[in-house]
Amino acid sequence: MRATRLSTVLAAAVVVLALGFPGSAVSADKYPSRTITWLIPYGPAGGFDLHSRAMIIGMKKALGVNIIIRNRPGAGGNIAWNLTWGAKPDGYTITTINIPGAIVSELFGRPTPEYRLKEFSWIGQISAAPYLWAVGAKTPFKTLEDFQKAKEVLVTGSGVGGTEWVTSTLTGRVMKFNIKQILGFPSAPAANMAIVRGEGHARGLGLDSPGQMAFIHDGSMRPMWVYLDKRDPDLPNVPTVGELGYPGLSVLASHRVVAAPPGMPKDRLAMLQKAFDAATKDPEVLERFKRMKARIEPVVGEDWNNMLGDFYGLIQEHGAVFKAALQK
Repeated sequence: MRATRLSTVLAAAVVVLALGFPGSAVSADKYPSRTITWLIPYGPAGGFDLHSRAMIIGMKKALGVNIIIRNRPGAGGNIAWNLTWGAKPDGYTITTINIPGAIVSELFGRPTPEYRLKEFSWIGQISAAPYLWAVGAKTPFKTLEDFQKAKEVLVTGSGVGGTEWVTSTLTGRVMKFNIKQILGFPSAPAANMAIVRGEGHARGLGLDSPGQMAFIHDGSMRPMWVYLDKRDPDLPNVPTVGELGYPGLSVLASHRVVAAPPGMPKDRLAMLQKAFDAATKDPEVLERFKRMKARIEPVVGEDWNNMLGDFYGLIQEHGAVFKAALQK
């Protein structure tokens, strides 16, 4: 009788384990089953932070678990990207990467890249932000010629390798004025505030970053030109780089792309990509972008991988410029 009862208990236990009883080995392998950490490479209130937070609304619904933001600014974004690169590839750590900024860091070894971008597990692009060149309202710069005549133009930023750094470096070189980078600010709004305080002259602002464009709207910073082929409808009086005679600079934009560590299991990566795709169509997410006056420009999974090579070409084409800037 005892043997029969024991065999019955053991059989029941096997069934429970097979069904995924909490705490069992099977449930531990179920994905996702706990909170996902999303590392943001810059401080709060910038475009990377706000756009990523908006996407979380839809991804949480699709995945059925909580997602928390951790802002890890520093080293031009490399702190967050290195942490993600070295994280366990289990789908519980993701980040937003700045392209083409991160490519500069990888190709030229500055400031501290440990990653190889092509090996990240790519989830998808959130948005692509064109830039606006702006100055402090109290600075003397009124025209491009004023920049070209200046002995030095002080440009504030977060660090070497970010897309704003790329934009400033190429702008100074192509438009022929001398820039000096003042780096180390934790976020784009903080770098803007430095200009308002008189600690710098100019910098590139993300056109779709509410935290940055607030400085234009309140008059504390003044727009000079946009890196677009056509004038921005919200800034109809601001010329484009093409109108100023530098159409090649219109390619400069900051692509915000979400990635997981290399070596992710294909099924888990597919789940993240599917959740990302669902978030790009979620009405609540779209409403959040609308309120930010920002556009969501999704590119999911493998489609993004196919685009990555084009950005390497852009940076390598101007490699000598970046090498010279990094040596300063």
